[in-house]
Amino acid sequence: MRIRNVLVLSSLVGGVVVGACSDDTQNETTGASSSSGSGAGNTGGAPSSSGSFGLGGGSSSSSASTGQSSSSGPPPPPTETAECQGMVYECGDLEDNDMDGLLDYQDPDCLGPCDNTEDSFYGGISGQPGPPCKVECYWDNDSGPGNDDCYWDHGCDTHEVPPDYYPEPSLGDACEFTDLSFEPFNGQTCTDLLTTQSQECLDVCLPLTPNGCDCFGCCELPAGSGQYVWSGSEGLNGNTVCSLASIDDPTLCHPCDPVPSCLNECDECELCVGKLFLPPECGNGGTPECPDGLQACGTADLPLCPSGSYCITGCCVAEPQ
Repeated sequence: MRIRNVLVLSSLVGGVVVGACSDDTQNETTGASSSSGSGAGNTGGAPSSSGSFGLGGGSSSSSASTGQSSSSGPPPPPTETAECQGMVYECGDLEDNDMDGLLDYQDPDCLGPCDNTEDSFYGGISGQPGPPCKVECYWDNDSGPGNDDCYWDHGCDTHEVPPDYYPEPSLGDACEFTDLSFEPFNGQTCTDLLTTQSQECLDVCLPLTPNGCDCFGCCELPAGSGQYVWSGSEGLNGNTVCSLASIDDPTLCHPCDPVPSCLNECDECELCVGKLFLPPECGNGGTPECPDGLQACGTADLPLCPSGSYCITGCCVAEPQ
């Protein structure tokens, strides 16, 4: 749960490394401001994925690992429903929606209370990916930046070129990348957005962002691979979603450029999307690292998160209001 220097886009801005804050910069704000953005969430489902797979927050027999397990099993089952801005979705409803024996944040496929699928990377909330090309905080339940001040545009993504136009191929050339001088928001260029997001965006969205992902749904999958895919991928025809089984198929799991200015990197001693085990050299008895003030979670020997919070890749984060 830290913003760290990152080199993943060093080739984008004229050879200048695009980085975030220094290694000791931590975001400790866990609450979200009241909503004023456009787009309301709902409880509609998403297309079914091709199968179950491991992400983070528990253990899964289908997940490969390196090092040693941080736990012999998933965390204790939740005892309370979890809300996302007043709504209860599949990952907070105390039901085993995908019938894999794991509830809500126990399920490694749940990436937060604003996740309406227990069996895929796809969030499953209507409007969550945002309007064409434009992206705001992916990890809440609306499609407007008014409540988080996060701005990104896939017209700034270097994959948005022919013939594929990833990460939104269904739009054709509508989001086509030209160069980083493009100004998608109020005179802000792609370079501006890559290097700087507002403090409000960091305070509101970053705590909800799983380790290994940026604020706009672009996640490193598998963890540590250097390969980034968009959680909002819907296949070529908008009728499939991305799963671990199809992670190497770009037609299903669309490549994306992470945004360093709002990126929650997967650190060595953190549980992350696609990483369920901590390496032997991690101290603290295999307990995941969390920013100061946040309770660690996600393993069988750690307690439940306090009421009003949710276990997101190893740390108890306040439910968004």
